[in-house]
Amino acid sequence: MDYDEILQSEEQEQIEQALADEYKEQLDLQLRLDEQKKKPQADIPPEKKKLKRELEREALARLESAARTVSEFENVISWWDRLDANRERKERYHEISRSGDDLPLEFGATKDGKVFPYQLSTVLSKQIQMGDFIDAIFYCPYEIHELVTAEYISNALKCLSEDHKEILFRNVVQGESTKAVGEIRGQTDRNIRKVRATAIRKIHKAISPVLIQRKVDGVPLTIEERQFAEEAIKKALDDSKGS
Repeated sequence: MDYDEILQSEEQEQIEQALADEYKEQLDLQLRLDEQKKKPQADIPPEKKKLKRELEREALARLESAARTVSEFENVISWWDRLDANRERKERYHEISRSGDDLPLEFGATKDGKVFPYQLSTVLSKQIQMGDFIDAIFYCPYEIHELVTAEYISNALKCLSEDHKEILFRNVVQGESTKAVGEIRGQTDRNIRKVRATAIRKIHKAISPVLIQRKVDGVPLTIEERQFAEEAIKKALDDSKGS
């Protein structure tokens, strides 16, 4: 048996054990539910239930404030453990348990052990799941100016050429290396870095007058905007002295 077969057998054993544990927890939960159904439920008014919870919270707060010794802190911890156990029990009543017959335990999971696959854990996917589709609609190189909120930056990006937009989108937004971008576009790494530097200079040239004017007018700026405006003013003064 080679190494890969050993790993597969160990993973299979872990999956079977996890399924067995899950099935046991499901049976235990069902037994508790059946026992609660058999017990006569006393009709307690909602006002008394609320009063009881408030009294328990006050009692716990007093215990936390008065705790000084190890045993007293252990008593506080036991209170919180009991409250957490009750909360988890109530949450389990509303969960839809998986029996293991319809879907395997590892269905849709990534190799690093996360529950959800990587493609469902990205920021863009989470926005789509919440109903926020704006970034997904404009998630393309030629709509990169729609991905920023500042109007002056959006205008600067909008005026770039399509090549500059694509390189910035792949390198800055998607985080691809200049070498990978060059392979996609059929260009060298050096050429991509040179074009990227040209695009950044154009952006700086477009936003410098806006930030300088805002600083002069006393418009509130962020730390990065203020530093950029100060450097732009210093550079403009140096250029005027040199000429």
